[in-house]
Amino acid sequence: MKKSVKLAVVDDQPLFRKGLISLLKEFPDIKVIFEAGNGKELLEQLEKAKPDVILLDLDMPGMDGIKTTELLKMQFPEVKIMVLTMHSADMMVLHLIEKGAHGFLLKDTTIEIIREAIYSVRDNGYYFNDRVSKIMVSGLVKSNKIKPSFKTVNLSEREIQVIRLLSQEYKNSEIAEKLFINIRTVDRHRENILKKINARNAVGIIMYAVKNNLLE
Repeated sequence: MKKSVKLAVVDDQPLFRKGLISLLKEFPDIKVIFEAGNGKELLEQLEKAKPDVILLDLDMPGMDGIKTTELLKMQFPEVKIMVLTMHSADMMVLHLIEKGAHGFLLKDTTIEIIREAIYSVRDNGYYFNDRVSKIMVSGLVKSNKIKPSFKTVNLSEREIQVIRLLSQEYKNSEIAEKLFINIRTVDRHRENILKKINARNAVGIIMYAVKNNLLE
């Protein structure tokens, strides 16, 4: 069983904030230790309690998510920041990461994905969904703007081939054709790779490939 995560939820809309906390209570391994309505309230509460992860709204009056992220990076660098936003453009994501965020979630996502993202940020130091440009993510890792952590694992030669093709944005069906194997075999290799490196999606695989110099 995973070690429980201490979480703080920050959003200026009480209905959304309370609803999200209520849904998170369905997961016994996630403990919401406090909530806040804006960045100022968050910083005040951080003097008393330290969460592992903060779910931070981007658009808030007074002190928005970007300014709050900057201050958190300076004052509480050990705390992981997951920004909640309706903006999925690559430039916005890049800006958030440069300010100190460890990932972002769209507000219309499912509670199951939110749970996965919380653990990914706590355990691996990042979370990006598949909508984010893989080229952009590769650049962030190469430039050390994000420093993901992965398990040390042994990969087969076939798994490395699949990783390299996924990193070139080939679809599973195209990988199957290139490697002369069944698409179900590709699916199985992909799932095995994700489990081995403890990643959630193809973005995680690309980060692993860049960090471990697997790309040709």
